[in-house]
Amino acid sequence: MRHEDETVRSDDERDELLDFRRKSIRLPTERYCGLKRVFLTFCCERRRPYFSHAISAEWVLQKFLEQAQAHSSLAHAWCVMPDHMHMFVEGISETCDALRFAHDFKQRTGFEWKSKHKNRLWQPRFYDHIVRSSVATERIVFYIWSNPVRKGMCTNFLEYPYSGSATVPFKRPASVTAWVPPWRDEATSKSTPAGLKTGTTKT
Repeated sequence: MRHEDETVRSDDERDELLDFRRKSIRLPTERYCGLKRVFLTFCCERRRPYFSHAISAEWVLQKFLEQAQAHSSLAHAWCVMPDHMHMFVEGISETCDALRFAHDFKQRTGFEWKSKHKNRLWQPRFYDHIVRSSVATERIVFYIWSNPVRKGMCTNFLEYPYSGSATVPFKRPASVTAWVPPWRDEATSKSTPAGLKTGTTKT
């Protein structure tokens, strides 16, 4: 699978940016329908830091929240980084379709961005994980919120202005344990983690 950015990066950077060169593991589309919790990552075209400007970060965040509402999905968490965006959503009815939500968000924001800036916003593929019920929502949320801390952009996730949640209090309970994302777990184990199903989707 072709990866458009061939910049040499550290192991930690590759963990954060995801490696879309891996084999795509696609689940049947019906698995994304209904009351599903899904972790999504969208990367900017050629990893360009489009969201390093406040107006762009606030714009894409607003579009995400609008699409979450339009698709009857709970916005459990989000984090807009300079060159990518993480989000964690959950359908609240049997008619919800997480893939349709992802496609609509990507296409609508991409069209609006290109109309204004005359270039492409997103990479062709995005990354998704269907989260099983055995994985606590808070573990995924705090992993997303900690992204700018891991990248050295702040020392406390509370300081970062472009992350948050519509469902989880913006503080960390002592009972929450660290979540290991599957692309890090795969560095030491070739098996799929018990808590997640993974895949990449091209639009």
